[in-house]
Amino acid sequence: MNHSTKKVPFDIYLPATAATPAKLVETIEVEVYENFGEEFLTAESSELIERTRAHHMGFLHGKDIRDLRKRLNLTQYSFAKLLDCGEKSIPRWESGRGLPSGIVNKLMRLLHDQIITPQDLMATSDPVSSATTAHAFTQRSANVIPFDFSQRWPTARESEKWLDQNTREQAVGE
Repeated sequence: MNHSTKKVPFDIYLPATAATPAKLVETIEVEVYENFGEEFLTAESSELIERTRAHHMGFLHGKDIRDLRKRLNLTQYSFAKLLDCGEKSIPRWESGRGLPSGIVNKLMRLLHDQIITPQDLMATSDPVSSATTAHAFTQRSANVIPFDFSQRWPTARESEKWLDQNTREQAVGE
């Protein structure tokens, strides 16, 4: 059965939380077809909506995860081992049937944005090194809070100040 389609605008909202209402982040154009007087999204449009929403929420979507894994030249099994997650998780995420947990998504985002390498992650499976803190801080990227944790943990105020300054600088630079 061949249905004719038409393009319509579709608003993408981030979900509401206890502290904030739902937020309109983008309007995209999607394809719908009519059946019995009602409009239905095409499969491609449903995927576009989910990818766009995931993008705005900071999540890698299935195709992004598959592309990352292939760019790293890893099998699903080796990618699962690298991320220390279940073997069935990778195919589920890649097919769009699920999303990774927040921490695994952050690891994949760090890999995706080339902030860390697979070798960096693999090194975390080794025993904890006894590197000096001076050496460790010279090797960190600019977006890491520069703080000597061997003396004490940063206070909430110090962390918030750093985040405010860096978020403001990033927003101005965009």
